[in-house]
Amino acid sequence: MATPLPPLTAEDIRHFVEYGFVVKRNVLSRSLCAMARDRLWAGNTSSHLRRDDPQTWTTGLPEADRESTIDGLNDRTSEYGWRLRELAGDQAMIDLLPRRVFPWLEQLLGEGEVVEPQVTSSPADPDPRGTRLRGWPMWGGKELRGVYCVLPQEKTDASPALADVARAGAHIDPEPMHFVVSGYIDTVPKGGGGISLFPGSHRLLYEAVPESADLGRYSILHPPHPESGAAEFVLPQPSDLKDKLADIEPFEFYGDEGDLLLWHGRMYHAATPNYCTDPPQIRQLALYDVYKKSVYDRVFTGRYVKGPRASPPPSIRGRYGLELGPALPPPAPRAEGPGLWADWSEAVRTAAATR
Repeated sequence: MATPLPPLTAEDIRHFVEYGFVVKRNVLSRSLCAMARDRLWAGNTSSHLRRDDPQTWTTGLPEADRESTIDGLNDRTSEYGWRLRELAGDQAMIDLLPRRVFPWLEQLLGEGEVVEPQVTSSPADPDPRGTRLRGWPMWGGKELRGVYCVLPQEKTDASPALADVARAGAHIDPEPMHFVVSGYIDTVPKGGGGISLFPGSHRLLYEAVPESADLGRYSILHPPHPESGAAEFVLPQPSDLKDKLADIEPFEFYGDEGDLLLWHGRMYHAATPNYCTDPPQIRQLALYDVYKKSVYDRVFTGRYVKGPRASPPPSIRGRYGLELGPALPPPAPRAEGPGLWADWSEAVRTAAATR
């Protein structure tokens, strides 16, 4: 059994409040990281990628190999990307990430206040009961998002700088999670496709639209279509909000196997190219969205009714032309109050009050 982690320090919490993220090193089990890598490659259906031939990783996926299952469980629709979601509810994946750091999640949101993960699949059967939402984190922290990979590519004189790519691709996820936990299951060197964050940008939407702090009410839910199963969250944003990133230097998260990043769910972030080709290294990132129970209850209970088909991510919905149903009216306002940190833990609120 792994040694329990020490609690987040007061400085960790202050850093999270001030900058919107905190980095923790050497957190995840090395043995479970190895199991996750094995599971990733066990799910490889590509006719091009070969685990034992790193040269197949560096040339990009051929157009004919850029495919996805209709539920988004196994998604290779971009030239240098692969997102495996079918492992999101496996026992080993749940043990690897959310259960390992669950005390930290409660430090930030409150003891007994965090939606608990559930084992819903296995390597032998990704959907044993046909009840998973399968492939997109619509179910409020019950499963991981999956393992998101960025394949290496050769850097040339014409290749854009990472900061420019990060600014161009920067976005806020629309789902109403409080924060995200992202962990590397293998080493990611500098310039190796690490996720980029814009420090302090977790406050931008709140400063522009204070009512956006009520995550469950401000994220607009299109529940699963009764026939297509397609569902989506939409996050209203001022059209000029992203312009404010011009004055913020992006932070590139890179590091060793087992390193971990906790970051606010309203933070601007982006994927960056993986220029690690000597030797080639695939960026392999496991992601878990953290929801507070009160948000889950107001957003999903009685409002999100799973249809007969899985709910795919928006890119897959668009690829297959799946119909999206109308948005629901927003839930009742949260009881905790209007402030940015009003429904976080006492430790977080204290750090915010002394900022």
